[in-house]
Amino acid sequence: MTLRNISLNLELGQTILVGQNNEPAQITKIEFHDKTGEITINTTRGPRKALTFRLCEQDDSTSCENVADKYR
Repeated sequence: MTLRNISLNLELGQTILVGQNNEPAQITKIEFHDKTGEITINTTRGPRKALTFRLCEQDDSTSCENVADKYR
């Protein structure tokens, strides 16, 4: 099925999952580049291009936590 539109809301301070291990990071800055049309997101784990991350579940607050942190 082909999508006809997509809507994505991002906020400063929102927690997202980044990297191969889905590590939590907070959004610190959102930039739009006029010449290229790219959207970049600066996080506490470094800059990212838009749509190169995962969203955390809003209903379950433990889904954004690193599972290994329970045992540290």
